[in-house]
Amino acid sequence: MDAAPFLYKRIVDYHFSVGLCPIVIYPEVVDIRRFSAPFRVQYLLNYAGLLACSIDRVDDDFVLCYSDKIAEGVPSDRPSSTLFIPVSDPLFYQPLADSRPRAGGVFYAGKFKYRFGGKTLPLTDGMPEITRDRPDSQTPEQIRDLFQKAEFFYCYEDSALAIEAILCGCPAVFLPNDHFPGPLGAKELAGLGFAVGASPEQLAHARATVGAAREHYLKLLDNLGPQVDAFIDATQKLVAGRPYTKPFAARYLRPPGPMQRTLDLSRFMRDVIEDRGLWGTAKVIAKRIRAGRFTI
Repeated sequence: MDAAPFLYKRIVDYHFSVGLCPIVIYPEVVDIRRFSAPFRVQYLLNYAGLLACSIDRVDDDFVLCYSDKIAEGVPSDRPSSTLFIPVSDPLFYQPLADSRPRAGGVFYAGKFKYRFGGKTLPLTDGMPEITRDRPDSQTPEQIRDLFQKAEFFYCYEDSALAIEAILCGCPAVFLPNDHFPGPLGAKELAGLGFAVGASPEQLAHARATVGAAREHYLKLLDNLGPQVDAFIDATQKLVAGRPYTKPFAARYLRPPGPMQRTLDLSRFMRDVIEDRGLWGTAKVIAKRIRAGRFTI
């Protein structure tokens, strides 16, 4: 999949000149009001009000929810739908080929510990802690190695790490607390491969179903297309015929100068190389040259 293009003023100007009303999708932690978005879709990725009180923004035209659990908090009179997007790579996160015994545990307490000041349980004392955005944080390869060897992954909040652990054959154990009532995607994951709380019964269930959880996740990937199509169809019907009277984000977009173009190109190349490697990047460049696409 190719990288998404940057939004430049010339693109906005073209859409405005032909009356093509943009559908602007934004997460709940962003205040979109200053950009004069003509059609707004708020993408709720967590419980309403936990990270931002954005569900009260009645000017939104559509609410897109990451899971059915989140959708339960959306008022019934608001146009909405659920779009559960599996974002973890099952080709990268997978169990070891051999069946060596697993031992010990690993845990993650991200926002619970470092934002809310929560105290972790004695249960996870002495276990390796996965962190992010810290000088000593693990690389994705190191995290995968931990998941491939640990018996359980303990998580104090919702995180894609839980799915990545499950894909590696490591059952996830969610530890509910004042800031985390329970996993958001429990229904979408069909209750497989994870425990809520660390009771013996829950741990046994997670261990027994972790293999089936990976298979279920692969089916979610196969079935993603119809969900995306339904969202596109619903929003296209709502935006049809809507007048587009003021260019989107006109005050914030400027024609890119030489320095900005260089920065954009370097970021684009960095992202593609990280995603595809040098050989894959060379293929992307060759494909763009053949297609006559020389902008990003």
